[in-house]
Parts: sequence; C-alpha cells; structure tokens
Amino acid sequence: MPMAKTLTEPDAERFVIELLRMRGPMTTREIEEIAQKEGKRCPDETVLFLTKLRSKGIIKGEISEERRGWVWSI
Repeated sequence: MPMAKTLTEPDAERFVIELLRMRGPMTTREIEEIAQKEGKRCPDETVLFLTKLRSKGIIKGEISEERRGWVWSI
C-alpha cells in the first residue's frame, strides 16, 4: 500500500469541509478511515487538526457518548 500523502493545511481544510458537507456529522475515526482509503493525511494528528478547525470556527465538534468519541459537523 502506498504511503499516504500529507495534505497542506488549506487542502486538508477543504477535504474535511467537503467530507462533512457530503456525509454529515462524522467521528474522528470515520474521517481518518476515509482519508486513509483515499491516501491522504492531515498535516497534524487528525484530532489536533480538527480541533484547530473548530477553534477557528470552521467546523463544530462535540463529544458523543453514543458514538464513543468526538463528532464533527459543519
């Protein structure tokens, strides 16, 4: 399996936003699995990158006991 390509911050931001728009709220693990299948990686650890986007107000994130982790949305 080829190594995943680390995306630039703007590309990773676009990837996450498009993914959440297409699929709706997703867990960190779900986002990581899709990125891995597409051979892509966030510039930081996925959860750190998503937290950074949340801090900027680009995406929303909240802990979900039901889904056992953070759930991210637009």
